[in-house]
Amino acid sequence: MPGFIATSPEREPDPCLGDPERRRRGDCVEEAEEALEKSGDPRTILVNGLIAAGLAIVVAAAVIWVPFLEPIRDRFANTEPVWVVVAFVFQLLSVLSFVVALRGAFDRRLGWRESFDVGVVEESANVFLPSGGSGGLALGAVILIRSGIPTAFAVSRSAVLFLVTSAVSGGALVVFGTLEAIGALPGDAALSLTLIPAAIAALIIAAIIVVPRALPQIDDTRGGKIRHGAAATQAWLREAVDTSVELVTSREMLLVLGAIGYYAFDVASMAAAFEALGGGGPALGLFVLAYTIGHAGAIVPLPGSAEGGLVGAFTLYGSALSLAAGGILLYRTFHAGVPFLLGALGLADMSRKARREHRRGGDDRTGDDRDDGNAQNGGSHVAGRSHRQHNLSTSEGDSPSYVGDAVSSNN
Repeated sequence: MPGFIATSPEREPDPCLGDPERRRRGDCVEEAEEALEKSGDPRTILVNGLIAAGLAIVVAAAVIWVPFLEPIRDRFANTEPVWVVVAFVFQLLSVLSFVVALRGAFDRRLGWRESFDVGVVEESANVFLPSGGSGGLALGAVILIRSGIPTAFAVSRSAVLFLVTSAVSGGALVVFGTLEAIGALPGDAALSLTLIPAAIAALIIAAIIVVPRALPQIDDTRGGKIRHGAAATQAWLREAVDTSVELVTSREMLLVLGAIGYYAFDVASMAAAFEALGGGGPALGLFVLAYTIGHAGAIVPLPGSAEGGLVGAFTLYGSALSLAAGGILLYRTFHAGVPFLLGALGLADMSRKARREHRRGGDDRTGDDRDDGNAQNGGSHVAGRSHRQHNLSTSEGDSPSYVGDAVSSNN
């Protein structure tokens, strides 16, 4: 297995790389404090989840009692339960695929249990902290940093996960938009709704790959905070893009298949929700375009922005308003509910690990004090071992790997 982390020439070396003593003293988490302030915390996720639940109740009440929403109410009156179950299963598979992709992005250095905990918490944050998917990744990076993962590695690989999963969405726009434009897929839509979105997505993907490296590196030895920030962003983007390309071209299948499954199962969950309310949505290619473009509304950090964007996109691509609104409400029930419940399990598991680690720390300190007393009295000194000494281990390929309650090297 390759070395745990390679230092980028544009960046300062990770402060904990090659310094296990600093790791044992817990000095590696200082760099995470600023990121933690900018990212969501579990309490914020919980509060936003409760707000979302309250809004869902209000919307459900409106569908039941508001007269002009009768077409949506009729859709729900004829719901097909089998398709509802299918929508739930597909959403569960989507979240689990994200866990698979996360483990692949981190070179399989996280065990499956740790990948699950971090992945489902990130997904909860992505749902309840609207920020285009970056809010959950920021929270996940902080969790990993505080678990002992070197800061540069945690931030870089979280960026890789974001870029690769986003590239799948962009790639879907390119592929399905082009196929619809040339008539290879069923569906009738103007080129402005097929070829133009595909071209824009292709340009964005190409720009992200080419521009950071094509432009000369910004000199951060001069100028103020803006120049320093621009230089750091350029170096970060270069490293993240290069690592993403390297992992994909080296066929890191957990990352590739996980990212594809994360997207595809989510699309399938929405399609099943539409079928549960009677079907009649856009053809396959147009459905994928409406789904992908509609999710751009999640970038706006306002309640209901994602739902509004989806309803607008599906209506634009030919779906009946009652079907679009009803199907998206049903889809969002699972899209929010499944990550929220799994995220609660992940947080509970991490809390149990933290309490267990705290108890172990207390037992080790007691043993150390007892051993020190025996040594001072002339007795044989048996050195107490700190549980932190188990954090630095060696993987099967003799490369450093961080293990313990939060991170393991199991492959």
